[in-house]
Amino acid sequence: MWVWLAISLSALLHITAAYHGPRWQFYLFKPVTLLLLLVVAWSAGDGGIYHLAILLGLALSMVGDVFLMWPKERFIPGLVAFALAHISYSAAFWSQLESQIVWWLPAMLAAAGVIVFLLLLPTLGNMVIPVAVYIVVITQMAWAAGEFWLTSSSTPAVLAFAGAAIFMFSDLCLAIDRFRGPFRSATTLIMTSYFLAQSLFVATLLAL
Repeated sequence: MWVWLAISLSALLHITAAYHGPRWQFYLFKPVTLLLLLVVAWSAGDGGIYHLAILLGLALSMVGDVFLMWPKERFIPGLVAFALAHISYSAAFWSQLESQIVWWLPAMLAAAGVIVFLLLLPTLGNMVIPVAVYIVVITQMAWAAGEFWLTSSSTPAVLAFAGAAIFMFSDLCLAIDRFRGPFRSATTLIMTSYFLAQSLFVATLLAL
């Protein structure tokens, strides 16, 4: 209970600092929030494939966070780190598959991914290929979480799919803010959904 309050407070300190400062608070509490989630995840698992893949996904996400917050932002390395995190999360979710794949789900997710890409395309410039690859990777992660949910209907599966959907929403807000034009509520939407998605992935370990 107390650790989740600490995680929530850390996330709130990061978000408020994005608007009001100080800058050290902004830079400190984003990785601290992920570090706290890592501590919870580390203590909650059994050392199996699912546990280790979630831990790796969180660690890679923290690396991506650092790249994106760097004074001279390293967007491509950050994008790569998050793509690898999604691949790790995907491995966790695919490892829990209990029956045959439901094929309408990837078709629906792929269609949504294509629509998002086409909406962003006019302003992507030389980021067309990196963004396209990232959309494929995160869509595949959502597919893995969705198959986990559809084939098992367990509490961890519901949490995983909810986390994946919220993660996609967070990245959609980030893409709109970066490529279509900034908006004031962007940081609140992006970071609240981002921290919630990561928390739900960690919560799957507690529910197993």
